[in-house]
Amino acid sequence: MFGLQFIHWSFLGLGLAVAVPLIIHLLFRQRTRTVMIGSVQFLQQVVREHRHRRRIRQWLLLALRMLAILLLALLFARPFQDKSALSGLQQEVVVLIDRSASMQARDARGKSAFERALDTARQELQKYDENVVVHIAACDSTGIEEWHLEDLAQAHPGQAATDYNLALSWAGDLLNASKRTRRRVLLICDLQRSGLFRGKNSRLPDGIDLIVHDVGEALARNVVVESVQPTTTEIRKDGALGLRVVLRNYGAWNVRQAPLRVELQGPQGTVKAEQAVDLTGQSTLVLDLPLSIQTDGLYQGFVEIQATDELALDNRRWVAFEARHADRVLLIDGQEGRAVFANETYYLETALRLRSDEISGTERSFEPERIAWEAGQGFPRLDGYRAVVLTNVRRLSDTDATRLADYLKGGGSLLIFAGDQVSRESLAPLAHQHLLPGELASDPVSGRFLVSEWNSQHPALTCFTDPQHGDLRRVSFSRILPVQNLAEGSTVLLQSGETMIAAERPVGRGRCIYLGTTADRDWTDLPRTRLYVPLMRQFLAYLTDQLGNRAAVVNQIISRTHPQAGIEPASEIAGSCVVTNLDPRESALQRVTEEELQLALGGDTETAAAEEREAALRLFLPADSLRPEELWTAITWILLLVLSIETLVASRVHA
Repeated sequence: MFGLQFIHWSFLGLGLAVAVPLIIHLLFRQRTRTVMIGSVQFLQQVVREHRHRRRIRQWLLLALRMLAILLLALLFARPFQDKSALSGLQQEVVVLIDRSASMQARDARGKSAFERALDTARQELQKYDENVVVHIAACDSTGIEEWHLEDLAQAHPGQAATDYNLALSWAGDLLNASKRTRRRVLLICDLQRSGLFRGKNSRLPDGIDLIVHDVGEALARNVVVESVQPTTTEIRKDGALGLRVVLRNYGAWNVRQAPLRVELQGPQGTVKAEQAVDLTGQSTLVLDLPLSIQTDGLYQGFVEIQATDELALDNRRWVAFEARHADRVLLIDGQEGRAVFANETYYLETALRLRSDEISGTERSFEPERIAWEAGQGFPRLDGYRAVVLTNVRRLSDTDATRLADYLKGGGSLLIFAGDQVSRESLAPLAHQHLLPGELASDPVSGRFLVSEWNSQHPALTCFTDPQHGDLRRVSFSRILPVQNLAEGSTVLLQSGETMIAAERPVGRGRCIYLGTTADRDWTDLPRTRLYVPLMRQFLAYLTDQLGNRAAVVNQIISRTHPQAGIEPASEIAGSCVVTNLDPRESALQRVTEEELQLALGGDTETAAAEEREAALRLFLPADSLRPEELWTAITWILLLVLSIETLVASRVHA
């Protein structure tokens, strides 16, 4: 409250001493006896006037002496002017409490940095009066959450990363709009270095003070599961499915025989794996853990290392993946060469056996099996194959066509390539079963054919609308066996002018694509270009239904929409899930100094530093030490003036 305060209230009792001069004046005043002398009667009027003036001087002298005693008592009481209310009217404060995952680190006494931050916030809030505008907010990389004072009792740390720039940007915008003259930001954090270089660099505007309170400690031990990714999600006979685990020891102490545990839930039930690991100080270890999974489906769980350290939150990392057998593709080679490079299916088989990136979730997995077509002896059992590819097959029987028709109606897919041995007559059994997308030309057409149009809405060709993925207009053909009349329900895929090079026809629950060129280089230079592999894999991925179901798992770090680590079902895609994990950089507990933090974030530190020094000085000075706002100087001068006047008046009274 604004007003006059006293350091020593008891000295005000000296004011009772004002009765002393009053008593002296009343008891020891001069008393005269009246004697009538005739010779001086003419002076009676003069004496009466002199006595009246003398009485006025005596009362004035009494008042001055009483005032001097009151001023002396006031001087010993040491009055000062309390301007706290006045300063509060011009002050606005933002209290930022770091609630990132690293604030869960505990010290030797078992108290977390977040608990120490709450204690510091309560102590700082007690210093402000009711006129100060105070904003309390919790901050991390997910954003800013404003709190009320009563929210501190139920507050708890989050699992997001540290982001000082985001917090200071919000506080700077808030205080920049304030009209108060004293504006400051009080940042209570653990000074984690990773939070300083995250996101857009933001500095406080001029005129805003920054005060940093460090509640963290340098931690000696922290072992973290930094990354977990599947090495492969394909279930193959020649290799085991597994996880690649990256462990890191941020501490200086070695970790011996720490149990590493994997636990997954899926269609095969519970899948477990364990291994004891050794980690030297300040080191990283990469492990490949094989898993005995033989059943297709979505598997989800966690990898955890059991180690005693200050931050237990990062000892577990969640993981999910879709395990599946590679799609079997039957390649029918209609013209086997003398060497493997001369086979009709060589380029196609090589393209399908390539392994693509599985970690990104865009893999296309195929397991091609090649057979040589010998005089139409028939197909093997087709129920285990997702797609069948005919390459330059010379002759098909009615039985073969019937089996292919049943296969397609049951959900299989068929890709047909033309060639020197393919004609309208050789594919007539397929036409009788209504498998071809239209009537073929009677003879192949020679020339130079360039792709002029393609179906950009088709799932297999949509990606080629972006020239960065390949320009189909550069593909040329020297000879083609085109489709002349398109069947009902069929779709044109590739065209060269009016000539239909490729088309598709749905058959039951399956589909058939006809490509009027060869799978090798006999009729086209496509196998020599970069477009061959993506184009062939796109066609087969479409035929095996791999284009629409590869986003079964979405990996992300903790965000505003997913503030907790774990696995949740994805609402957009049925049967898929979202895996949320701690930002690996949050496990790095290296610290910055307060000077580095203030240098990077800006803000006026001189005023804040002066107040910090003043607050520290108060801890060592006694309570009755000199205050800069004391009024003793003015009171002393007034007392000296009163005593001077009293001396002058006293000399006139007794004269």
